[in-house]
Amino acid sequence: MSDLVLQADCISRLYREGPQDLQVLDQLSLAVGRGETVAILGRSGAGKTTLLNVLGGLDRPDTGTVRVAGEDLYGCREKARGRLRNAHLGFVYQLHHLLPEFTALENVAMPLLLGNRPVTVVKDRAAALLERVGLGGRLEHKPGE
Repeated sequence: MSDLVLQADCISRLYREGPQDLQVLDQLSLAVGRGETVAILGRSGAGKTTLLNVLGGLDRPDTGTVRVAGEDLYGCREKARGRLRNAHLGFVYQLHHLLPEFTALENVAMPLLLGNRPVTVVKDRAAALLERVGLGGRLEHKPGE
């Protein structure tokens, strides 16, 4: 079994806007190993969001392949891609997208619940994740608090 959890090979993404084409990603390759932390930095318009959308299975590349946990992300149907994304990928958005009527614990648990895991396991995992980022004392607080 490979220690690579995410691998992108020769990813390209071109946007066609009117008479002008905008090449955002051009033959980009990236490999991320288990336990590795990666930051994607760049100026506004450099393609950071496009790259994350392609790596996350939200936006299909024009060329290249993306593998998550060894599986071809774009070689499977949309439903299977959603399951793969739910099992192996997570997003931390630049703008907060927390649901205001739910607690921190409930907001973090939501994607885990979509994976059909037992509620007790989900709550324990969500609590552990919040503890890990220093929010263990705020499990029952809502975003506005």
